[in-house]
Amino acid sequence: MSGDTGTEEWLRSALSHVAETVEESPDAYHEAKRHWQRRDMKRRAVMVALVLVLVALACVAGVWALSGASPAQHVIFHGLGAGHGSVTTVAAYDSPAP
Repeated sequence: MSGDTGTEEWLRSALSHVAETVEESPDAYHEAKRHWQRRDMKRRAVMVALVLVLVALACVAGVWALSGASPAQHVIFHGLGAGHGSVTTVAAYDSPAP
């Protein structure tokens, strides 16, 4: 057990010696905070740009899918059929739903 206290004292003196040689910068905290905030703003800007690109791609895919639909066949949603919100397929816009 006496060896543990010697090691402990040696570590304590070594760390105190290292701590005495360290010189602190007066604005180190503010500089680190500015760096962190700049990195956070970049991360947020990248996330916003990514979300905007995904929404734009979803809109383009939707418009592309709708533009390729056949005008002869449409799906009409109405609540008067067998159940509320039932789907009925009709041949054209002018044809009445059954």
